[in-house]
Amino acid sequence: MTRLLVPALLALSSLPAAAQDAGNGLSFGGEVKLEYVDSNSSDLVLDGDLGLTWRSGGMLGFDAALDTTYLDDGTDLTNVWAALVLSTGAGEFALGAPRPLVETMSVMPRFSSSRLVDLETGFLRGPMTSFASAQDNGVTPGITYRQASGNLTFGAGYHHLDDSNVDVVEGAMNYVSGATTFFISGEFATVPGTDFSLMQIGAFHDADRFDLGAAFAQLDASSTVHSLRLYGSYDIMSALTLRGDALLIQDASDIYSLSATYAMPSGLFVEGGGTVVNGSDEIYDIGVGFKF
Repeated sequence: MTRLLVPALLALSSLPAAAQDAGNGLSFGGEVKLEYVDSNSSDLVLDGDLGLTWRSGGMLGFDAALDTTYLDDGTDLTNVWAALVLSTGAGEFALGAPRPLVETMSVMPRFSSSRLVDLETGFLRGPMTSFASAQDNGVTPGITYRQASGNLTFGAGYHHLDDSNVDVVEGAMNYVSGATTFFISGEFATVPGTDFSLMQIGAFHDADRFDLGAAFAQLDASSTVHSLRLYGSYDIMSALTLRGDALLIQDASDIYSLSATYAMPSGLFVEGGGTVVNGSDEIYDIGVGFKF
């Protein structure tokens, strides 16, 4: 896999690093990355998130995405999202297997530079629906509704996981004030035997050379767990960004991460960092990827 992917990334680096507009309302973009993670054991992780959007200029449209994380031990977490989009004066409806709004409307970046670390902490931060879908069969039918009014964007959705017979209702709202976005979201899952819910509220500030963000989350399952996510990044120069993450967890070990990303104009990037879980061994990661 590595022998094939790295040359492919180098070949892709000749393409422009921007979402591609194919004309006629069609655009596509995404990111693919190969990372090496070293902790108690070593893991090779292939991660990809590719999306396609089409809008007719009228009422009809279509969204599709492939979100996949593959580990060298055979673990495969893949979601396929595809939905017919109806744009009306009352808002935008997506029917089929739409990507959850708590993910598409999210303003907080992934936790740390490692996709594996991000996944392992995701149950405290969400999106819960996407993670559960990848462990189900990867194709989750549902419907979402989204509307924008001035600086306010809000929406709601319903998703059904066929194999595990789980129903999820979600809601999300963002309000933009200058360079700062305030957000609140919730996921509520009806699971045979118990119910789960995950709610978040926070803010993200996107400045010229630095970003700051904070999110408070409450996970309700067999017990209630509160957590606080803190994020900051600084552009040391146009190509080099340093970032720090912290996840403070009630009655559990806190998690801290420091990482750096070097991004080339072509879209090729290299990033790596270290993560510390209080009371556990350090986790180190390094990866190469391409963003378009």
